[in-house]
Amino acid sequence: MDFSNVTFNKHHKREASAKDASTALKLLLLSFATSLLLMGVAAAVSPAQASGVVFMVAAIAVGLLSFAAGGYGAYLAASALNWASYITVGVVICALIPYMKLLLFIVLAVFSINLIREAGFVFSLFGPLRKRQSS
Repeated sequence: MDFSNVTFNKHHKREASAKDASTALKLLLLSFATSLLLMGVAAAVSPAQASGVVFMVAAIAVGLLSFAAGGYGAYLAASALNWASYITVGVVICALIPYMKLLLFIVLAVFSINLIREAGFVFSLFGPLRKRQSS
């Protein structure tokens, strides 16, 4: 068996980090959108109009979905950026605080987009990560 022509990807770690950052960015955007949806529905529906238990269960389910997507997205982004473990834990905990979450997600989004671009990929919200076309 001849292995003389086998080559390995020298940029595997950077490309894997870019793919994690892409997934994290999608999860952060999902979390942000569900948070906005939850706040909009809560503001639009007065307590007298809502059918009590059904609305509360739906609101709690959407809130938990938002927190889970945001927490995991923040964890993936911080891990892809090679941040220290204690910073990653702090980032995930900050996903609980509403306005802190917004600032945190913006910072993580900027760093993630930069990481994706440095790795030579183009980010798209829908679909897989694509290599940038070389001009």
